[in-house]
Amino acid sequence: MCRIRHITEAAEAQIEPRAMDVLSALCHRAGTILSADDLLHLCWDGVVVGENQVHKAIAQLRRALRDSPADPVYIENIRKRGYRTLAPVTFPPGYGAGAVEETWTRASPYIGLDPFDAAHADVFFGRETAVTRLCAAMAGRLAAGRPFVLVLGPSGSGKTSLIQAGLLPALMAGSGGFRVEGIASLDLGDVANLPLPTALGGALLDLERDGEPLFAGHSAESIGTALTGEVESLPPGARHPDEPGRNPARFILFIDRMEALFNTPMAGILQRAQFLTALDRLARLGPFAVIGACRNDFYPDLAREPLLMAGKETGAHFDLEPPTRAEIAQMIRRPAEMAGLSFGIDLNSNEHLDDLLCEGVANNTDALPLLQYTLQQLYLQRSPTRELTIEAYRRLGGIDGAIGRRAEAILEALPPQAQAALPRIFSLIVAAGGADGNARSLRAPWSVLATTEERQLVTNFVDQRLFVSLSHGREPVFGVAHEALLRQWPRAVAWIAEHRQSLRIRARLEAEAQQWIAEGRRTDRLLRQGRPLEEARELLKTRAVPLSPDISALITASARQARRADRLRLGAVVGFAVIAMMALAQGYQARQAEALAAQRRQEAEGLVDFMLGDLTQKLQPLARLDLLGGVAEKALAYLTEEDAGRVPGPLRLRQAKALLTLADVNRSRGNVDAALTALGRAETLLRVNLAEGPVDGPLLKTAGAVAFWFGQIALDRRNLDEAEKHFIRYRDLARSMVALNAQDEDASLELSYALASLGSLRLRRDQVSEAAQDFEESNRLKRAVMDKRPDDRALAVSMANGLSWLANARAQDGRLDDAVMLYGQQKDMLEGLRKAEPDALEWSNRLALAYKLEAILLAARGKTEAALASLQMSSDLIGYLLNKEPENSLWQRQKTENDVLGARFHLLANDLTGASAKLSGALVWLEQALAAKPTDGYVRRLMGQALANRAEMLLLTGDVKAAAASVAKAEAIIREGPQDASRAVLTANILLVQAAVERARRNGETVAAFCGEAVRLLGPVAATTRDYKILDPWVRANVCAGTLSAAVGGMSTLEKIGYADAHYQRAISSTLKQGDVK
Repeated sequence: MCRIRHITEAAEAQIEPRAMDVLSALCHRAGTILSADDLLHLCWDGVVVGENQVHKAIAQLRRALRDSPADPVYIENIRKRGYRTLAPVTFPPGYGAGAVEETWTRASPYIGLDPFDAAHADVFFGRETAVTRLCAAMAGRLAAGRPFVLVLGPSGSGKTSLIQAGLLPALMAGSGGFRVEGIASLDLGDVANLPLPTALGGALLDLERDGEPLFAGHSAESIGTALTGEVESLPPGARHPDEPGRNPARFILFIDRMEALFNTPMAGILQRAQFLTALDRLARLGPFAVIGACRNDFYPDLAREPLLMAGKETGAHFDLEPPTRAEIAQMIRRPAEMAGLSFGIDLNSNEHLDDLLCEGVANNTDALPLLQYTLQQLYLQRSPTRELTIEAYRRLGGIDGAIGRRAEAILEALPPQAQAALPRIFSLIVAAGGADGNARSLRAPWSVLATTEERQLVTNFVDQRLFVSLSHGREPVFGVAHEALLRQWPRAVAWIAEHRQSLRIRARLEAEAQQWIAEGRRTDRLLRQGRPLEEARELLKTRAVPLSPDISALITASARQARRADRLRLGAVVGFAVIAMMALAQGYQARQAEALAAQRRQEAEGLVDFMLGDLTQKLQPLARLDLLGGVAEKALAYLTEEDAGRVPGPLRLRQAKALLTLADVNRSRGNVDAALTALGRAETLLRVNLAEGPVDGPLLKTAGAVAFWFGQIALDRRNLDEAEKHFIRYRDLARSMVALNAQDEDASLELSYALASLGSLRLRRDQVSEAAQDFEESNRLKRAVMDKRPDDRALAVSMANGLSWLANARAQDGRLDDAVMLYGQQKDMLEGLRKAEPDALEWSNRLALAYKLEAILLAARGKTEAALASLQMSSDLIGYLLNKEPENSLWQRQKTENDVLGARFHLLANDLTGASAKLSGALVWLEQALAAKPTDGYVRRLMGQALANRAEMLLLTGDVKAAAASVAKAEAIIREGPQDASRAVLTANILLVQAAVERARRNGETVAAFCGEAVRLLGPVAATTRDYKILDPWVRANVCAGTLSAAVGGMSTLEKIGYADAHYQRAISSTLKQGDVK
């Protein structure tokens, strides 16, 4: 219990400690009205109680002081407002000396529209409870292993200030349970068009540990790339250091205005996913604690991002509540105490300015920025005695009118010409769109200001601190100091209401223009005719808001495309009308005479069309070459009975189709010269049709097929230049089909096939980038048709085949993870086909191949166990096929190839038993196959690989003599036959095994000779490639031969693409340790 002593009456009264706290609070604020909320906050801080506890304490004090509520002497009750002391309050001499002295010696203790930062932490009051809760949340997330906390609150609720002036200083003082080594921050609202990962890397670039850069040797771009790539590629600075026995040390990463991830065009789905992945990795794997601030009206967008919702139930989301009246009072009064300021009193109404300010911010969505702005203006207009006066407050127009009235006054002080520039300035710094469609602020470069008047207006508003000017990406920019200005200035509100639709259209066009530019200005990315295009054209015409050059170019190109389409439609209508008139005029005369002949001819031609069309398509998969040839010859005999000089176009087309079928049959029978003769005759007929017209889809398709077979035969003969010429013609003819009718699905598919053919050729010529572009475009066309034909299984097979080709191109270009992903998509598609048709063995065969190719890439990435698992899936499928058809030689080959590949994978895993088991069966089959057909190039290459694997296995067991015999046999088999790129790679690998045998025999000169021969063999193809199958033996050969400088480039490329084959890493490490590098 506490005691109150009545000095004049020499009496004492006992009161409860809480009542004494209330009396102390009132006395320390003598004459100030404290509400029940104020007293609850000051005297019951952290304990949830009702206002009755305050009234109870006041009643106890009155009894102890013998005070009357009706005629108070000590404590007065101000109805509906609170309590204050009446009697003079004095303290003993020396009591609290220095407690209320001025400790803020800088300028204003109020910051206006800027957020609080660490420099203003001493005058940041009213958020102590929130800071304590936020520190506890961060400590909890640290204990959970993912210190990532997202602060959510409305715009203007003080999220940034809470973190910068409250949380960060508290964490620096140790309140989070960890040691802070440094702080980095990134404001996503100011990133503009910079890629998000690069922006993140820039924020982290200056961090240091023990005086050394945390990310030494990295740029902003390389940090961002590393953080969004494979986990294994994270730079050392992004991983936990080993600190046994020490307090956990963390860097703090603060991400402000995270709503920009969802309401700006620059934050596409891919960049957003990369950015959030990087933040998640920093929090989970790195020495970082991540704190973000985001407007809570974007919660629906947040909820769609799993990485932002992770840990929500355990404190990862922190909802910032509006400040209580007591907290607002602290924000107003405590900084004034620190700076030695006082608040004025209205002598007529006895109202205190601090009470008026508290009342003025109640229920105001922009309470905190408006309050700080008003307090800053009051400070600037303070009296000589450092009093914030009631008169200045009323001149400003109170809380609600302060910022708007100030902005209006600044504007009116400018010349009329400068005032007239305001609408254009608004158009530069205001945007609308995103999920809520509300207005938001932008930063505009000073360089866009076109006139002296515009610069004068912006300069004045910057000088008066309603605008801010800062540097972004080395370019000066300006914008509003706080978005509250846009909501509280009537002139801004009116302009936004008038132009909201234009701002929304501009935001949409900006996103579409960026996508159009990024995809190479493709016509299918232009604006659609109708409302989207009309709105854009109207905006371009009226210039209600300024448009970027990219947006203007998009609108112009879209309008030009629309006019072209209108002309084509008009021409088509006119053409059809003319044709109809001519047909009506001539048709009647000819109809009677030709009716019977036409009927008979139509019946015959229908039969021929069936023979050359449906019947041929059904016979081709059955490989009935004799029947196919008979059909084509009979059709051709009928079609050539006519006088050649009078052959009409449709008949020439049928003749060409018959010749095309004959060419296909002759090529399949190995009679290539006869096939070329048939193709030449078909091409002659079709060129006449193309010259005379009309040119339609069937004509172009047949001409394209002729071009394809010319190209395929040239490719079979290794005449790549000739093949490319014909494949390009095939592509151009297919493009003409699409140009005739963009909606024709068969035309789109024909173009996709042509692009795939051209891509396969370019892949053989090592033009990997161009090949990948062809495959991507081919697959895009197939997907578009698949959306309309979901049950077309033949198309699904073609799509799966296209994914495999693209994966092959990605692998050769060093993009191994992309290739693995594409093989995964191919597998999913083939699994679906296999489930739909479980008895169709073709799907199981293709799926087995997809698993094998995936296994090869997984081994290249160093994931040997995963590679073995995928290869086992492939082998199981082939085993299933052989159970169905044991004599199928193709599937026997595939089983043997899997066994040879499996042996290599077991060697990578140091499993000699597994490797031996795979090789024994494979070698038996290969010996039999080679004896049956010694010239079979495929079997010879596979035998060479198997023998080389066997030699490596024998070396590991120490049987050097047997290893030498095995690899010598491999080399002899491979040396016979033409040398192409794939054979050169295999030969080089065998030479390296021979070098390993000689190294075991300690024959240094022979080792160098074998390695030098491998270098010479691979030299012509290794200089410009990124294909790991070539670079692996090239690097090992150079290291072995002592020419390490020549291998540096290849080693760097393999490292960059993530190549981590276990055999390669062991070979390089072993060779370097043995000192073979000169």
